[in-house]
Amino acid sequence: MKRFGFGRRVMESRILTEVEEMMSGVREKRGRPFDVRQLATSCVVNVVMSMLFGRRFDHSEPALRQYISNAQYLNVNFTVVLHLFPALRFLPRFKRSIADKIEAAEKNCCIIDDNIAACTEVPNCCPIIVFLELIRVAR
Repeated sequence: MKRFGFGRRVMESRILTEVEEMMSGVREKRGRPFDVRQLATSCVVNVVMSMLFGRRFDHSEPALRQYISNAQYLNVNFTVVLHLFPALRFLPRFKRSIADKIEAAEKNCCIIDDNIAACTEVPNCCPIIVFLELIRVAR
C-alpha cells in the first residue's frame, strides 16, 4: 500500500473523515432508535472507495447505495447447498437466484468501471489508477 501512496497518515485521515461522518449521522437521529448497520457499512465502503478512486462518495449517492445493496445480496450464501446438491442448479428457484447474483455482480462491475473511467479522465486523480487499469485490462 505504501508504494501506491497510502502511508499511515493518509489512511488515518480517510478513516477519521468517515468516523466524523458516522458521528454526524448518529447525531442526526437525535436519540431515536435506528439500525446502525447501513451507516457503518457505507462508512467502511467509503474508506475503500476513497482509496481506490481518490474521492469519497456521499452516503446518499445512488451509486454507493446500489453498490452496497448488490454486495450485500451477493453475500447471501447458498453455494454450499449447490455444492452438496449440484442438480439444484437446474430448478427454477436456484436458476433465477444464480441469474440475479450474476446481474448484481455485473452491476457492481459497471459501477467500478464508471469510476475507473472518471479517474482516467483526470490525470493523477488517484494514486492507484495504474493498479486499477491493470485489473481492467486483465479482465
